[in-house]
Amino acid sequence: MVGPVPPPYGGIASVMEDIVSSTLSREFAFDVFPRSAGFPEGEDFWSRNLFRLKRFFQFFRRVRHGRYGLVHIHSADPVFLGTTIFMGLARFAGSRILLHMHGTDWEWFYDAAPPLRKLYTRFGLRLADRILVLYSLWRENIKNLGIKAEIDVLPNFVHGTEPPDPGTVRQMRQWLEIEEGAFVVVTVGTVGWRKGTFDILKALPAIEKKDPTTRFIFVGGEEKPGEWDQLMAIVQRDDLETFVRFTGEIPRSNIAGILALGDVFLLPSYIEGMPISIIEAMRAGLPVIASRVNAIPDLIRDGVSGILISPGDPEGIASAVLALKTNPVLRRQLAHGARNAFEERFEFGVAMARLRVVYEQLIGPGIPG
Repeated sequence: MVGPVPPPYGGIASVMEDIVSSTLSREFAFDVFPRSAGFPEGEDFWSRNLFRLKRFFQFFRRVRHGRYGLVHIHSADPVFLGTTIFMGLARFAGSRILLHMHGTDWEWFYDAAPPLRKLYTRFGLRLADRILVLYSLWRENIKNLGIKAEIDVLPNFVHGTEPPDPGTVRQMRQWLEIEEGAFVVVTVGTVGWRKGTFDILKALPAIEKKDPTTRFIFVGGEEKPGEWDQLMAIVQRDDLETFVRFTGEIPRSNIAGILALGDVFLLPSYIEGMPISIIEAMRAGLPVIASRVNAIPDLIRDGVSGILISPGDPEGIASAVLALKTNPVLRRQLAHGARNAFEERFEFGVAMARLRVVYEQLIGPGIPG
């Protein structure tokens, strides 16, 4: 398996760590090749590229003599040229290739790419025996390039967990000063334009005019410098202090407790990939209001597990929040649908079972553990 470990950092590294430590390791022998470990960030152009050449040579030597049945290579959008070289070397060494693409922005990855990048992208995609993508739009776009390899959708996943204990939830309520009986809307991620935070603040007066018991919790720090100050200025200008709580950056261990406080999860982003925060909200059994962009329609079925709205629509945000506030039956139905969707599609064990099928189809069954 080729990717950015050790040590684990970032989303792809976490996915790799989860796979190699899963029950699949009892059936398949994993050997991890850390494609970027020790990369000399502060060095000059020649030093960095000499490092890359050494890594390619080390990789080729390992796959050439290791007799691996499969090379499972993980790739993010910006490093696809290196991914293509790794795949070419694996192909030359006689290994089968599973390309696991974690990309989210197809327009940047291909449509808006310069001709040279489009050329090596098409070449690289043709080297894979099988391709995994996060959501269906990428599968269709890759197919439209004439790629013959089978393409499977393996969405992001999270581990199933027990709900936080009541004491933890009580601590979160006290810390955030959320009154008993308040209707709580939670959003998790960075705050700023891309996540639709400004649109939520625009929607808030209309919501509070009809129901002043609604409270909004924004979990996360600013995405771009200056956005935090702009948001705080709006809160002060519009006298919204009573209705909003901005946590800033907090430990991930606190997020489950905050979600347990929530009645609704809200993420009206302009640009998204496949947000882990939505999957975690579904795990917590929260109905989701989110914008209809990128992979979100693959996560949320409108009217089944949540409500989909257009990005940049404060009126749509207000309407959806008030609909769920005033209709507890609908809220329970969507919450049930969200939890079911998590268990059926995005839970860690389900994802590993699907990956096992891909492995078996490529190289045969593993050895039972």
